[in-house]
Amino acid sequence: MTGTPAPYSMTTDNTVMLLFIMNIIGISYVILMNGTSIVERLKGIVYYHHKSEPFNDRTHITRICNALMYAQTILYLTIISLAELRSITHLAMENAPVTYLSVFAGAFILFFILKRVAYDIVNSILYSKKEMLEWRNLYFFTIKLLGFALAPAVIAILFIPALPLNYVNFYIFLTGVIYICTITGSLIKIIFPKKRNYLEIFLYLCALEFLPMAMVWKSLLQLSGLITIKI
Repeated sequence: MTGTPAPYSMTTDNTVMLLFIMNIIGISYVILMNGTSIVERLKGIVYYHHKSEPFNDRTHITRICNALMYAQTILYLTIISLAELRSITHLAMENAPVTYLSVFAGAFILFFILKRVAYDIVNSILYSKKEMLEWRNLYFFTIKLLGFALAPAVIAILFIPALPLNYVNFYIFLTGVIYICTITGSLIKIIFPKKRNYLEIFLYLCALEFLPMAMVWKSLLQLSGLITIKI
């Protein structure tokens, strides 16, 4: 007589836990090797001066730290997206959890690559090279910090499964609001320091931020359905 198998949970998924532990080790290295630079860069967002020089983060150590922070953001977005989809669509991951993780992580990697290309094309046409470089640096630094901001939500999903997802969603919503406010503030300080055309800022964000977010969520829904059919 065989018992009913327990439903899938990321809390008991060895692959997810291994990735999470590796991420913690990597981020510990980032804080140890580049913590001071991150704090200084964060101050640069809050106290930005329009006459400042573009930030140079091309050292060997900084590149490694950048890669680890991007990996953290992508991993956490993947975990959160899968948790949300399981809640909304009752996504069954029992058969191929690694496939879902790999495909969703790949989708976010492609998303950020396309966003960089789109921002560079638009900004190179509309704004000066200095503005383009400084905006790119500040914007993608914010993306790297997003992983730190999402950490409490991921910890709640993985280690406090009894916590209602509504609380996690509320925290994610607040994080999203702060993220958009940070992006908008950076736009005003870097690209629109003199003429604060708020309609132009709104259209800029709609075209390069809000619409891509909606598209990536729609793509994740379609990818999850496709994976489910294939397996």
